[in-house]
Amino acid sequence: MFDEQTPVEPRGAYSKSKKYAEEALQRLSDKRFAPTILRQGTVYGYSPRMRFDLVVNTFLKDAVTVRKLYLHGGGWQWRPLVAVGDVAAAHLLCLTADPDAVRGEIFNVMQENYQVRQLAMLVAGSLSLVGRSVELVDAPLPKIVRDYRMTNLKMTQRLGFTPAITMLESIDDMLKRIPLDKVALLA
Repeated sequence: MFDEQTPVEPRGAYSKSKKYAEEALQRLSDKRFAPTILRQGTVYGYSPRMRFDLVVNTFLKDAVTVRKLYLHGGGWQWRPLVAVGDVAAAHLLCLTADPDAVRGEIFNVMQENYQVRQLAMLVAGSLSLVGRSVELVDAPLPKIVRDYRMTNLKMTQRLGFTPAITMLESIDDMLKRIPLDKVALLA
């Protein structure tokens, strides 16, 4: 279970750039500059400009367009997830917090840890409720496998914020807002 004290060991260019940015911001932190670092779980949920490259949103798109969800390595990998609305609320909270409470601090932002196969089952089950069957298909593992869990405890204890939008609420919201016959056009 990763918390904010767990050593960060980035493997790709994107994650390395995030680590270097965190370190630079923390070095610049002083009485006049109160940077706060939010390490967000994988974000999901509806937005007017949908991202379909994140696991839950990708599963929703694939479930609607090809009616198959691919479970790489059986989908046993863990991922911390958080709804886009909760991410926005966490950002607003930190922007309006007492600077001394957030200056130079790192906070994980996540609602729940899920195994990828659980996410696939939630998406497939939600679509079955609207009359669309979805097949779960085993697929080989990719070269780089992300498999980790994290905790939101520090943000809850220090700032009183715990993300609360559930996966099922978000999937239901996306299914209501995105016309299923238009998902392929949005991807």
